[in-house]
Amino acid sequence: MFEKIIGQEKAKKIISEQIKNNKIPHAYIFMGEPGTGKMMTAIEFAKILNCTINDYTKSDFGACNHCLSCEHIQNKTFPDLHIINFDKQDEIAEKDSEKGKTKLGIKLIRYMQEKVYLKSTDGKWKFFIIEPAEKMTTEAFNCLLKTLEEPPDNTIIILIAKHKETIPVTICSRAQTIFFQPLKTEEIQKYLQNKHFLPQDTAENIAQIADGSIEKAETLMLNTQNEYSALWEELTSKKLPLADILLKSKSVATNRDNALEAVSIITENATKDFRQNPSKYANIIERLTESKRYLEQNANPVNVLDNLFLYINAKIK
Repeated sequence: MFEKIIGQEKAKKIISEQIKNNKIPHAYIFMGEPGTGKMMTAIEFAKILNCTINDYTKSDFGACNHCLSCEHIQNKTFPDLHIINFDKQDEIAEKDSEKGKTKLGIKLIRYMQEKVYLKSTDGKWKFFIIEPAEKMTTEAFNCLLKTLEEPPDNTIIILIAKHKETIPVTICSRAQTIFFQPLKTEEIQKYLQNKHFLPQDTAENIAQIADGSIEKAETLMLNTQNEYSALWEELTSKKLPLADILLKSKSVATNRDNALEAVSIITENATKDFRQNPSKYANIIERLTESKRYLEQNANPVNVLDNLFLYINAKIK
């Protein structure tokens, strides 16, 4: 079970054993930093209990990921899966003045309670996922407490939060807290390589500064891609002064790995433009390939990128 969840072996083991023994608490608090798999685990949990192909009472296979229930839960369109968050709060707001609040209020929890006590629509189990739980008002927590004290059958409420201190003791005492640890560097690296097809060196560099968070790793990845894509656009859109080109090269070539990452992302952008205009970009693609080879042979990154960026900008007509 929970094969799709990266790391978090202890958390997965606890929930898996509860599922196998059919001793599932009615409420959980998934505690940990963003990007450690809390929401993904909650979604996978809902899939396992509502899968129409794999029966969790008879096998350890988890969710099939192919039946309609699994597909709808994955897409968050399953009638018995309710995400209780700021988007939902804005959706049910009666006035514009009630939208854009920075706290999850009592009206949202009352809305949730109405759904809690309705009969299940399609699934075997109803799931209510509150995120971020630490943003609930005191009134909202007190309102939620009533539901936790008298939960209906086959209903699971999951609060997703960062720190235990942000959740009232009265709530914690009525829910099982599952801690999600920061992911290991190698786990994030493997994810980036498999999911986003990043080169090993690039994935490793991002993973080392991601603080154990997939979310932060993907943000860093996108920021870097956007930065080097913008650099490609700038180099190919207008003639730049020599000093500006050399300054850009110096800022990127802080080490060999950064230089390789820049060349890889610029090559992706160049390849896209090559498809539209092969004659214009063919020589640039060739020079990019050559520059990557030099970097892999431990050539000086500044020298390689100086020559590469000057060459690319010189080709602009």
